[in-house]
Amino acid sequence: MDDLSDSRRRKIPGIVCRRACSYTHRAYEQQKQPDPHHELTDDHRRPHGNGGAVRGWSWRQARPALAAASRRGERPEPTGGVLVAGRAERGLGVASHPLSRTVTCASWKQVPRHWTTVVHPAPHHLTRPSCVLLWPREGSRRPGRRLALVFPEHNGWGWVLPDAKSLLATVTYLDQVLGRSVADAPELVAPQLLTELTADQPTTSLRSSPGALSHLPTSAGMPRMLLQSPRELAWMRPLTLVEQRQRYLHNYTHLSLVLEAAAGVALGVGVPQHSPTGRVYDGRRPGLWRVEAEPAGSLFDGRCLPSCLEGEWMSTPQVQCCRNIGYQVHIREGYAWSEAHPVLQRWATMLWQAAERLHTRPQLFRHGQAHANASSTITKLAELGVALLAEGQAVGGWGRPEWWASLVGSSRAALFGHLVRLVRKGTMPVLVAGDALWMVSNDPDPLTAVPGLVTARDWQGYTVGSVDPLPLSGEVQAAFRTTEDAGRLAQRLDTLARDVFP
Repeated sequence: MDDLSDSRRRKIPGIVCRRACSYTHRAYEQQKQPDPHHELTDDHRRPHGNGGAVRGWSWRQARPALAAASRRGERPEPTGGVLVAGRAERGLGVASHPLSRTVTCASWKQVPRHWTTVVHPAPHHLTRPSCVLLWPREGSRRPGRRLALVFPEHNGWGWVLPDAKSLLATVTYLDQVLGRSVADAPELVAPQLLTELTADQPTTSLRSSPGALSHLPTSAGMPRMLLQSPRELAWMRPLTLVEQRQRYLHNYTHLSLVLEAAAGVALGVGVPQHSPTGRVYDGRRPGLWRVEAEPAGSLFDGRCLPSCLEGEWMSTPQVQCCRNIGYQVHIREGYAWSEAHPVLQRWATMLWQAAERLHTRPQLFRHGQAHANASSTITKLAELGVALLAEGQAVGGWGRPEWWASLVGSSRAALFGHLVRLVRKGTMPVLVAGDALWMVSNDPDPLTAVPGLVTARDWQGYTVGSVDPLPLSGEVQAAFRTTEDAGRLAQRLDTLARDVFP
C-alpha cells in the first residue's frame, strides 16, 4: 500500500495484489486487464492489469502512504481486491516477507484515522492477523470498496508457496472457481460458506430439536456411538503373481467422498421414529440402523476386496450398499425420519462444481502448485463444513450428530460404489487408504491405466496422485510383503515416491 500512483517505480517484495478490476484512483483508471485464462507469466507480476507482485515496500512506509493517499483523494480502493502478504522468493532462497514475520493484530491500531480497520486474528495464533479489512471512513467516491490484506502464513490453509507467482495464481484460481475470495482462516470461511448456502432451507430443519437422536435413549446406546468418529477405511492385499510382473503402481485420490455424498443425500428432519425391530426400514427413508451382516460369498470380504462392515450402526445408503454387493444384512433396530430435505445439496454442489472446473479444465489452470493449493482448499472447506454438523451449538456447531453419521455412512457407500464400477471393468485395487486408491498396471499413463476413473465424461471426483507412476520395483514389492498395516504402507509408498520424484 505504498503511494500507488508511484508503484510502477517502487516495487514490493512478497506482496501479491489480486484485484478483479483496476484501482480507482486516476493512475489506474485506464488499465487493461490481461486474459484471465492466459498462463501466469512474469509480466503478471507488474503492478498493473488483473494482478501482480510489487517490490520494495515495508509496513513502516504504509502508514504515511495511507494518510497521504487520503489527503490527495487518491485512496487505493481495489474493486473486490485482495492484497496478499506472504512468502516471496529472493534469489535462490525462500524467506518470509518482513510484514508477515513482524506484523501483529495490535499494530493495525496505528492505521491513519481516515481508514476503518477490522482485524481477524489467526485462530491458532491470536496475536497474528490472518486477514485485515480496510476501507475509507468517509468521502469515498465509490462507497463499499474495501481492501483485504491476507497473511497465508498465519491463516491455516497450508498452502505451499515457493514464490510470489504461486501465491498470485492460488488466490486467482480460487476466486475463479469459487466466485469469491478466500481471505480468512478456514475456521471462519467454512461456517460462513455453509450458512450462506443453506439459507434457502427452512430454519426449523437446521436446528437440533429436543427429540433429536442425541437426546434419545436406545436399547444399544446409539447416541454414544453417533459421536464416535469412525476410522478411515484402510485395506491392502498381497500382490498376485501376475501383478508382480507389472511395471507401475498408480495412485489416485478422491476430492472428498463425504462431499460427494452430501450432494445427493436427503437428511432427516424432525423427530425420528424408533423401530425396536427395524421393520420400518424400506431402503428409501433416511435412517440409522443397528444391523447384523456377513459377506456371504461376496468378493468384498476383506481379502480380495475391502469389507464394507465396520461397527453395527449403518445409514440407509450404507445398508443398501451392503446388500448390493452381496452381503446378508439383518436389521435389528433403527431410527427413521418420515420427512427429509436435501439440506446440504446447494453447498455441496457449489464446492463440487468448483473442483470439477479446476480439475477438468487444465488449459485454464496450468500452474501446478497453485492448482494443488486450490484443490486442497476446496477439500478443507468440505471437511470443516461436515465436521460442523456434529459439533455442539454452544461451540458454533449445528448440533446434528445424526446428520453427520448419515453423511459418513453415505460416503462409505459412495466409495464402494466406485469400487464396484472398477471391478466390473476388470480393475482390482491393491491398496485403499481413506480417499486414495492404488492400482498396478503396465501402462505408464495414469489417465489410461485405469479406464474411466479420471477421464469419465461425468467427473467422478478422482484425480491422479502423481503424474509419474511409481516403478513397481523390488523395494515397492517388499513393502507390500513386509508391511502389515495399510495406513503405514500408504505412507511408505508416498515416501518412496518423493525419493524417486523429488
